[in-house]
Amino acid sequence: MMKVLGTSKFGRQNLAFSTDHPKPTPTKPTDLLIRVLYTDLNPVDHHKLNMKPDGTPTPSGCFIVGYGGVGTVESISPDATENEQQLLHKHVCFLADPRNDGSYAQYIVVDRRLVTVIPDGVPLEAAACIPVAGVTALECLEKVGLPVSNSNNGLVTPIMPSPSGEKHRLLIVGGAGGVGSWATQLARSVYGSKIEIFCTTGSQESNDWCIKMGADATISHNEVETKLGTGPKGSCDSIICLAEPTTAIFASLAEVLRPYGKICLVVAGEGIKALDMSFIFFKCGTVCTETVFSSIRCGYYIDQASEMCSILEAIKQGR
Repeated sequence: MMKVLGTSKFGRQNLAFSTDHPKPTPTKPTDLLIRVLYTDLNPVDHHKLNMKPDGTPTPSGCFIVGYGGVGTVESISPDATENEQQLLHKHVCFLADPRNDGSYAQYIVVDRRLVTVIPDGVPLEAAACIPVAGVTALECLEKVGLPVSNSNNGLVTPIMPSPSGEKHRLLIVGGAGGVGSWATQLARSVYGSKIEIFCTTGSQESNDWCIKMGADATISHNEVETKLGTGPKGSCDSIICLAEPTTAIFASLAEVLRPYGKICLVVAGEGIKALDMSFIFFKCGTVCTETVFSSIRCGYYIDQASEMCSILEAIKQGR
C-alpha cells in the first residue's frame, strides 16, 4: 500500500490524503516503477480535477493527478536493454501518461521512454518542473522556429532571419507562468542577444518576474496592438500564446504577426472553435498547437526523454 493525494469525486477541493491505496505494479516490458520524490504542480492538474461538476463521482475510484516529477527507479523489466537497466536506483526526471494514475503519490509506473537521468549538480526539486512545463515550452519554441534541443548532433539550428530585416522577435502571451518562464529562459540561453523577447503580463510583479527570466520588455495583455507594430508588416516573427485564443486575442496576434511568422497555441477552450485565419492567410503565416501529452497518445512520436535531457544539461551548465 502507499500514500496518495487523490479524490473519488471531481472538484479540486475534494482532494484528500489516503494511506491505503494499492501500490502500482508494472505490467508492460517498458514500465518502470518509480518512487516519487517531488511532483510538479500544473494547470492541467486542476483541469483534470474539474472536468465534471463538483461532487460527481470519478469513474474508477480514487483519482490521482500529477503528470511529471522526479523520483528513484525501483524496478525495471528484465527485458530492458543493458543501457536501460542502468536506470535502476537512479534519480530520474519523468513525464507521466495522463491516462494512468499520476504523481500525487508515493509511487508511479512510467514508460521508460519518458524518463531521463538527472545529472549531478541539478537540484531535484528544480528538475521536477521540467517534464510538463519545461518540455511544453521547448516544444512550443521548436514549433515557432526557435529550436533549443540538442537533437541535431548537439547543434542548434541557426535562427531564421526575420523577413523584416530586423532582430527576430518572440512574443509570449502570458509570460509569467511556468511555460512562459521556461520559454523565455530557454530562448534567451540559446539565442542570447540575437532575439528580442516580449511578454504580456497582468501585474507589476509579473513584469518584474519576466524581466528576471530574460525578457527584453513586458506589455499589458490588452496592449498587444497598441504597443507592437500591426498591419501587413506586423512586428513579431514567433508567437507563443499561453492564454485561451479568444476572438479578440487571436485578432491581435494576427495583426502583429510578421509575414511567414509562426503562432503556437497552447490553450484550447471555446475560442479555438472559431479562429479567423484570414489575415494569417494573407501573411502566409503558420498556426500550430501544442499539448505535451499528444506524443504519448500517438505512440511516443517524439523523444521527450531527450527533450528533458536537453533542459537538464542547460541547467547543469548554468545557462
